[in-house]
Amino acid sequence: MKSISFNRSFMKADYESWKGPANSDQMNGIPAPPLQKAPKTDAEIIPLKDVPLPDTSEMNLFEILHHRRSVRQYALESLTLSELSFLLESTSRVQKILGDHVATFRPAPSGGARHPFETYLAIIDVDGITPGLYHYLPLSHELELLKEGVDLDEVVISVNGQKFAGTANVVFYYSAIPYRAEWRYGLKSHKVMLLDAGHLGQNLYLAAVAISAGACAIASYDQEKADALFDLDGEDEFIIYIIPVGKKA
Repeated sequence: MKSISFNRSFMKADYESWKGPANSDQMNGIPAPPLQKAPKTDAEIIPLKDVPLPDTSEMNLFEILHHRRSVRQYALESLTLSELSFLLESTSRVQKILGDHVATFRPAPSGGARHPFETYLAIIDVDGITPGLYHYLPLSHELELLKEGVDLDEVVISVNGQKFAGTANVVFYYSAIPYRAEWRYGLKSHKVMLLDAGHLGQNLYLAAVAISAGACAIASYDQEKADALFDLDGEDEFIIYIIPVGKKA
């Protein structure tokens, strides 16, 4: 099948765009795009940087790796604000800004340190946080409240009817802003972004295990419904990965 052949070629590094240097906006002297999507001017901002991190000393790294599984059943137990902060710290928080605001170091690796993702959250049951839709601000380790309240039916519809997502404590929606990577790598960037999404997801899985929680990455979702949940345009920014997280049953 032609489509299968095309997709297999996309997975390789021998297609046309990889045979020479990237003709990118960075090479053409165009300034880098912002490292973070700016919050709305009137948004309610919730700081997390002074929230103490939970004690994760009960398991060593090998035990965390050994116990990593996709978890779809969750306990009737709230996630703490400390635990949510830890999950965000372990995945997306900016640790260092590189150069003239052109790249960042974060816990998960990213091609060229571009980190082309934004983190959105449907917070359902987290102590100390009003249920609602949020946007994470990795430069300042803060949450931007987008909308109070979570319509669980909308969450479930966004993942094509997978009801377990509506029973999680929080559902992570990762969006891609492709130009962040395209600016540096042009046509080479899109395969790299998909690899980066996997790195990000694995970090979230392991961080969840460390706090006696579980995660389950979802690739089957309704693109339009997921984008609409966070008012994304579907072209310059769109959801690429959805991961519910909840305390283990």
